[in-house]
Amino acid sequence: MNHQFQEHTVNLDLEPDQRWTFLTDYKEAINDLLHCYLNDFKGADFIFDNVELFKKSIISEEYLQEIEFVSSISNFSSTEVLIANLYYDILKFYFGYTAFAISNNQSVLHGRNLDWHTENNLLSKHTRIFNFQREGKTLFKSIGWPGFIGTLSGISPGKFSLTLNAVLSGDAPEIAVPVSFLLRDVLTSSNTFQEARQKIESTKIACDCLILLSGVSADEKIVIERTPYRFFTRTSQSGYIVVTNDYKGIQNTSSANSILQATSCGRYERAEALLKKTMPDNLEGCMQILRDEGVKMNITVQQMVFDNKTGDIYLAADNNDIIKRNNYHPS
Repeated sequence: MNHQFQEHTVNLDLEPDQRWTFLTDYKEAINDLLHCYLNDFKGADFIFDNVELFKKSIISEEYLQEIEFVSSISNFSSTEVLIANLYYDILKFYFGYTAFAISNNQSVLHGRNLDWHTENNLLSKHTRIFNFQREGKTLFKSIGWPGFIGTLSGISPGKFSLTLNAVLSGDAPEIAVPVSFLLRDVLTSSNTFQEARQKIESTKIACDCLILLSGVSADEKIVIERTPYRFFTRTSQSGYIVVTNDYKGIQNTSSANSILQATSCGRYERAEALLKKTMPDNLEGCMQILRDEGVKMNITVQQMVFDNKTGDIYLAADNNDIIKRNNYHPS
């Protein structure tokens, strides 16, 4: 079924409280999504106390103004909107992902499944593409939802793409940069794959994560394993690299168990076996791997493939598919 996922321009030349004015058309969706996120925090009053530390010492004024605007068109306070935007850092054990990057003679292709349980299929049906621009030119595109200002999946056409995978370590969380805000910062300010790598490896962050980062050259595909302070960068000598929801390089003392960890190895091994058997040479071939019954979970809400050289995106959500051709032309 063909469906034109709506793409919205976020003009970074505007003041922060003016960049998201198009969201006024999505008040109902924003309220539904915020209610869904915040429902998971019922009774956890300590979260509201701790978020004040983020607001005072970590979150930039730019992002706080964007959050204030989202709040102004919703039924929720700015503190509640911020907490919803910090969902990954607070409840990362609810997320699952499978992602891979491959290199072929034409480009580097980056595929990922976003697995996240929500009621009423909210995250699938409200999926949108956000085109972040400066001086009329695209800096990057992210796949997200109305009211969520950070980035979990994004591409800087002709440079690199990145996706977030959840993981659990025994390291304590920190009052530090939220992961989704770091990824937006990286996409906004990094001009090369190497710049993006350095920022992801070195920035102190709030919690554990795995970042699949891929560029435009055959050797530019890595998984950066992170805890708030530690990192390990995993490379691959083959034409592909795979990541699910467990550490391969960082020594992990976590004894936590979840559906993500229980299925991580199986999804990893299945994706690797498929890639080893037949390396896809286009967006459609990568999407078929993401849809394999041994890779896709029953909580998968988004599936996407990026072509890093052309900026093309193949996005599937809510039983809809689209290949969105980018107007970027490499020099």
